[in-house]
Amino acid sequence: MAMTTVLALVNGAREERSTIECAFLAARRDGGHVVGLHIVPKSETVTAENMLMSRESLGASGTDMMAALVAAERSEGAVTRAARQLFGEVSAAMRAQIVETPPNPGYLTACFRVWPEAEPQQIAEQGRVFDLIVIGMTPEDPGHRARKTLRAVLFNAGRPVLVAPQATPPAVGRRILIAWNRSALSARAAAIARSFFSDAEQVGILSVVTEEGSGPTAQDLADYIGWHGITAEVIETELYGRRLGDVILEEADRFAADLLVMGAYSESSFRDSLTGGVTNYILSHATLPLLLTH
Repeated sequence: MAMTTVLALVNGAREERSTIECAFLAARRDGGHVVGLHIVPKSETVTAENMLMSRESLGASGTDMMAALVAAERSEGAVTRAARQLFGEVSAAMRAQIVETPPNPGYLTACFRVWPEAEPQQIAEQGRVFDLIVIGMTPEDPGHRARKTLRAVLFNAGRPVLVAPQATPPAVGRRILIAWNRSALSARAAAIARSFFSDAEQVGILSVVTEEGSGPTAQDLADYIGWHGITAEVIETELYGRRLGDVILEEADRFAADLLVMGAYSESSFRDSLTGGVTNYILSHATLPLLLTH
């Protein structure tokens, strides 16, 4: 499956440049289309009711109030303008054509869309008509909005998620490391990662020895990948009293991976959030792109 259509969530912060750039890095291998989706924050949403109340308090005429409402609808707040400008800058740097309808295949294209304040579930539903959804994890995340959106997308979009790091890597998917624990979830993640294999210089399969799990070994997965023309290196290690998340990130660094592939939230997101599970730990500490699925 080629990553032809990519949805990137853009909030307007300059540190989210990496999110947009990673979306283009994932899409341009196939001449894909990137949609930058900006959710207008509540602070920038002006309702007709609020506008009417404020204008009436000033004794304005009906004509003046209507003109003010039209002006409010046409104007964009500072955050939305920043998001549009940032997406435009990256699109230009990536030499993407700005289009709204499907062109001839082979061209890298993009467009920017604005939504009024939306719940994570609504974003997840929209993501169902894209091949990949890109979300950035920034240090400033009021109300854990990004983390909640990520969970909603993983559980309800039926699509993989690329989590962008704070700094844009030179490439995404040249050196791929698959975290393998023999589960159906990790098998699904490995299958989705196949879309990146054609450009990969090296693929690694990481198996951390634990007492849990049964099923195909890392070598079995390497043999499966081999039938698709890809040679994968098997990496086996043990915990030795360390945290599993640390082991995975250490091995990713040792492998010089620019894409870590793994199943996310093997248990319920609620329980994982309470126990500080592997998924949350890696989300908080990873410095490379993550390809996640549930």
